[in-house]
Amino acid sequence: MILCVGGTPAVQRTLRFKSLEPGAVNRPYEVLRVTASGKVVNAARAVTVLGGQALLATFLGGDSGRFVAQELAARSMPHEVIWTEDDAPTRTCATLIPDDGRVTELVEEAPPVSERDVAALEEIVTKSLREARALCLMGSLPPGVHEDFYARLTVAAREVSVPVLVDAKGASLDAALAERPFLVKPNLEEAAVTLDLPDGEPDAHAAVAALTDAGAEWALVSTGASGSLLGNDSGSLWRIEPPALEAQNPIGSGDVMAAGLLLALGRGSTVPDAAAYGTACAAANALTPTSGEVHPDDVEALLPRVYLTRLA
Repeated sequence: MILCVGGTPAVQRTLRFKSLEPGAVNRPYEVLRVTASGKVVNAARAVTVLGGQALLATFLGGDSGRFVAQELAARSMPHEVIWTEDDAPTRTCATLIPDDGRVTELVEEAPPVSERDVAALEEIVTKSLREARALCLMGSLPPGVHEDFYARLTVAAREVSVPVLVDAKGASLDAALAERPFLVKPNLEEAAVTLDLPDGEPDAHAAVAALTDAGAEWALVSTGASGSLLGNDSGSLWRIEPPALEAQNPIGSGDVMAAGLLLALGRGSTVPDAAAYGTACAAANALTPTSGEVHPDDVEALLPRVYLTRLA
């Protein structure tokens, strides 16, 4: 079981427009999907769709939170939910897809949670680790959650020999790095901000080296459509190039990549090969109009077009 933990789920609305005009009334001609989303939900859903077993642990509240819970149940996704003390509604985000331009994402911030809520989620995660093969820590933390939350869970996972993947940025990633997680997966911009890399054009090689120097056993740094750079604390380095394709909606691809990588590791792949499989999953997500969606047939078709090159 892959234990997927995060604090910022969402209701996701995906809307199609003929065009988008700033400062004007824009009316969608189609509502493609209204579904549960957010980084942690996307990762858990991808694990499930791709034939693995996931357990999602997160906060929910309000009518929007109850909608997310219904979606999870309808998709047969196991979940442990902390219903927030004040029942503040789970956030709603929107993806705007124009026929004549680039995708726009409207991201609502998550509501605050109480100390009781945080303690309850941490207790659930600690207990669930006994049955987990991997722990996947996903996304930003809502107000009320201390920046060392992922670090504490990384320590708890290490105590029961469960590898940890952290997909976060800023102070929460920085704190987790000190506890030596198995793998961290920021994009290049997130790595630069977290590690306060030198001004100027960020460099993926420098980011990987800085992340492993800070404590990660492996670091996978995404550079967008051009691919990713993977390295470990022994100095080995790989470039991973995704297949060329015409993306419908790339949002959520990083979440699906994390899910695919952990699934492949659980099935016996090496870390570089698992990262290549995760890259195929990310590409498959970009072919769909809704963030965090993936079709297994697309993954299998795209995998041979992922190029893995050892650099060091």
